[in-house]
Amino acid sequence: MVGLAELARAGTALDERSIDHLHRLVASWAPLADLSFGDLLLYAPCTGGFDPATVAVGDDGEPGRSATSSDGDFVVLAHARANTGPTVHLVDPVGALVPGPASAWLRAAIDNGQAGEAEIAEVGSHSVIGDDTVVEEEGSLALRDRRRVVDYVPVRCGDLPVAVLAREAAPAPIRHENPLETIYRGLYARFAQMIADGAFPYDWVERVGEFREPRVGDGVMVLDREGRITYASPNARSALHRLGVMRPVPGCRLGDLGLDDTVVRRSFWRRRSTVAEFTAGQGIVVVMRAYPLVADDRVSGAVALLRDVSELRHHDQLLLSKDATIREIHHRVKNNLQTVSSLLQLQARRLASPEAKVAVESSVRRISSIAMVHEHLSLDTTSDLDFDEIVGPLLRLVEEGLAPAGRPLKIRVDGAVGEIDGETAMPLAVVLVELVQNAFQHAGPPAGPAKLVEVRFAGTATTLTMRIKDDGPGVPDRFSLDRDAGLGLTIVRSFVVHDLGGSITIKAASDEPPRGTVIDVSVPRRPAAAPIG
Repeated sequence: MVGLAELARAGTALDERSIDHLHRLVASWAPLADLSFGDLLLYAPCTGGFDPATVAVGDDGEPGRSATSSDGDFVVLAHARANTGPTVHLVDPVGALVPGPASAWLRAAIDNGQAGEAEIAEVGSHSVIGDDTVVEEEGSLALRDRRRVVDYVPVRCGDLPVAVLAREAAPAPIRHENPLETIYRGLYARFAQMIADGAFPYDWVERVGEFREPRVGDGVMVLDREGRITYASPNARSALHRLGVMRPVPGCRLGDLGLDDTVVRRSFWRRRSTVAEFTAGQGIVVVMRAYPLVADDRVSGAVALLRDVSELRHHDQLLLSKDATIREIHHRVKNNLQTVSSLLQLQARRLASPEAKVAVESSVRRISSIAMVHEHLSLDTTSDLDFDEIVGPLLRLVEEGLAPAGRPLKIRVDGAVGEIDGETAMPLAVVLVELVQNAFQHAGPPAGPAKLVEVRFAGTATTLTMRIKDDGPGVPDRFSLDRDAGLGLTIVRSFVVHDLGGSITIKAASDEPPRGTVIDVSVPRRPAAAPIG
């Protein structure tokens, strides 16, 4: 499914300023849908010859939708369902075309810039506007159920209407609205008038974490232009009780209740939606978002949504504590490994046997490579790391340990690995160090020109490959990892095959001397962990 901007650019004549205005409206209209107890749809006049299928938008499965638009048709750019009532659009209507004969009310809103009401009856393959006799003659209960009552307002951007916002709902049975529903519908009507006047959406909105954004069902307060509370829903009163407010709130300002009223005063002054957190003892946290209400270019009051996010904040604190603990563990493991490495280096200096000294020094490099991964993991809150950042230090570790005096080692690196998880990074770091170390140790006699080892990284979204190539004498023709591998290659094979679930192959780089050696390692990329909260 494409977004509003792509659909508007492909099928309407709206300019970028108007598209941005509609974007901000759609980003802010969730509370309006809840206050309206119905579906909100955003319609815009489309250009002739527009086919929604060209931008990968399917229609809503209802009859009366033409495949290609004509002059006078409208297209649905966006749709929102209310959390407070049933929907009349069981299938997403975004991208659906409303043909000219059925869009007279939409055209009137655009041309006259006035709000209004309509009733849509779906009969056969036609949409009939305001014609109850058609439905009565059909005498079908199914057709009666497909009627929709529509309240619509023009969406003004600058001096002109650019789209139409429609609230669509099923005809309500004859009953008395409860006070809460009456107040909510009245608030929606005030927001709808602001949309028609061009005062909503606001030009800027203070942001809060997505998972803490209050909705209408969490609690609603209505304030007058003086900042006095005129109404508080039951859930809003419960949220205030959590903050220690036990007295009746109508007629009070937030300051009278012991709460900081800066969030409301800031919304009045800036004419923008503002947000604040209120805290009380025992970890109680309530988020309040204030929406200023503007009429005749004057602030006439505000709507405040309240949400008790104490459990979410407690969850956040647990996650932060867990992240800090994990980083501390990585830091301590790194320190312990460095201590072991230092002790082994001291021991290597006291060894008389060259073979024993080489073996201990190889172990030092293996331990140091693991310590390096733990060090990088201790610096971040995630369990992933950019492996490319440690490739350089790992290769310098090999160069400093193996390069003889007067004969430098050359390592050429190509390609990139990118972000990988820590469980893959640790064995992969040891594999890289071990293979490069092995390439230098078996690349010919100590005398001669500089030894060259090439390291190439590649792969896809699901696979990571690493190639190590040297210019040494090469492996024997009948070389077998199972039979001929020493300790280093045995460690590599164990990590690649058993720990990482990958594969490794070793072969000669050329048939002509110096044959050289090519080692190809392929391991699967583990899927990234989903973010929490």
